[in-house]
Amino acid sequence: MGLAFGYLIICAAIAILVSWYLDVWWYFFPIMMIAGGAYLLAIGFLASRASASKGGPLFIYLILWGGALLILGLEWILNDLYPGNLIFLVVVFMVFIGAVALLGYLIRRRS
Repeated sequence: MGLAFGYLIICAAIAILVSWYLDVWWYFFPIMMIAGGAYLLAIGFLASRASASKGGPLFIYLILWGGALLILGLEWILNDLYPGNLIFLVVVFMVFIGAVALLGYLIRRRS
């Protein structure tokens, strides 16, 4: 719990600095999502390398939610920069969810 809380404070600091630099304060939330998602993805891939079975439920959980946070944060910012692309962004998110589901199925099938 201490690791997650510590990283949450670091994500908040990064989001405050980037929002202040860009002078767009509502970017605070998507930047927090991007930083948190990147953290969960890194922990997920490190956990998969550490285990002998190369994955498992924790790996899929971390990849799913880390990637979802990362993609939703990026889509939030992209939709602000390039409005009118909502359908494309929804399709990208659906492809990501499908890819993670396929990855989870293949990992469970292999072991």
